[in-house]
Amino acid sequence: RLEGLAPKFGGSYRVDFASVRQTSNSLFSVLNPQYPTALTFSFTQPLVRSLRFDLPRRQIEVAKKNLSLTDAQFRQRAIEVITSVQRSYWDLVFALRNLQIQRDSLNDSRTQLAHNRRLVAEGSLAPIDVVAAETQVANFEQAEFSALEDVNRAENNLKNMIAENQKARLWNASVIPTDQVDLTLPQISLPDAMNAAMQNRQELRQSDVAREINLLDQKLYRDQSKPEIDLVGSYGVTGNAGTLTSTTNPLTASNEAQRARVNELSVLAGLPLLPPVVTTPITGDLFGGYGKSLWNLGSNQFNNFRVGVSISLPLHNRTAEGQLGHS
Repeated sequence: RLEGLAPKFGGSYRVDFASVRQTSNSLFSVLNPQYPTALTFSFTQPLVRSLRFDLPRRQIEVAKKNLSLTDAQFRQRAIEVITSVQRSYWDLVFALRNLQIQRDSLNDSRTQLAHNRRLVAEGSLAPIDVVAAETQVANFEQAEFSALEDVNRAENNLKNMIAENQKARLWNASVIPTDQVDLTLPQISLPDAMNAAMQNRQELRQSDVAREINLLDQKLYRDQSKPEIDLVGSYGVTGNAGTLTSTTNPLTASNEAQRARVNELSVLAGLPLLPPVVTTPITGDLFGGYGKSLWNLGSNQFNNFRVGVSISLPLHNRTAEGQLGHS
């Protein structure tokens, strides 16, 4: 079987080829074995439903939309990855600056502690102020360790995003940011910025594709709600060949015996004889093997054709109407 769809107008075609080797122990078989073959070409052309749009064409259009949808999803994923890497980079910049601030604060607190100790030694300051300064130094040391931990965490997070695997050389190196923070506002008008944002928001593109697919569904179900009227036609050829059997048909043999007996009695009674039975002999074209059957098939001696109109009018057609309303 070979079947397919016409590129336009919803038509469908089908070519069927059948080939059989048949043997039989029946006494009525004239050819045994025989090789019947058949070749049929059928075509169906919708006249109302599926003429402008049908399920296969909808699937092709949806597949095209899904290609653009996949592209939008990939672009959105790329934007998310790049944004995460940039955010991790600036988190590392912030962590390094915070570490530097904590170290500067620790140095200042240590300087203040040394200054207070000199004043206590000179008698200009109470000893309790030294204890307060020491406490402040300890707090800044703890803040420095926390800031250092944040730096390591931010650096590992950035490496995890940009390193190809766990054995990459990047894991044995320190990441030192070089880009400076640019606080200059971009020179762009608000309408241009809005247009650029609308054009580059891939989730909006995905919503547009989903809406377009929904419109295709509506188009399909609206067409499916129409009555089904199809122009159908087929053309077929058959062929056959086989080996002539040597057996005698029992019905024919008994009929001949009866005919001969009746003719004998007719002669004795002075009646006219029965007319001989005219039989159609099997032509020599049917004697042969499988190749002869194919030859007879290709000669187009035995053919048939059919042309008609198929009409289907489902009552109310609630299924198609419900699908259309849902879409």
